[in-house]
Amino acid sequence: PLTSLSELSSLNDRLSFTERRFLSPAGLPHRKYFKSIKQAPGLYLGYGAESFPGVTQAISDGEWEVAQEQANVAAKRVMAAAAYLSGKEEEQEGG
Repeated sequence: PLTSLSELSSLNDRLSFTERRFLSPAGLPHRKYFKSIKQAPGLYLGYGAESFPGVTQAISDGEWEVAQEQANVAAKRVMAAAAYLSGKEEEQEGG
C-alpha cells in the first residue's frame, strides 16, 4: 500500500511515462518512423493495428531472423517498462 503523498505522486508519474519504455529508437523493420513495439498499423492492413508489429509482420513475411530479433527487442522493452513501473529504473531520455 502507498503510505505517503510522495509515493502516490511517484507511482502516478511512472504510470504516466511507462509508455515511453515501449519505444524502440531504431523503429520497426520497413517502418523506421514507427517506434512503438506494442502496436502500429500493419503494413498491409491500412489503418488496422497489429500487436507487437515487428514480430507479427516478420512472421507473416517468413523473415525468421528478423522475427527473432524483434522478439528480443520486444522482450527488452517490456522488461524496461516493468522495471520502470516498479520503480527500479529511473526515467531516461531516449528510452
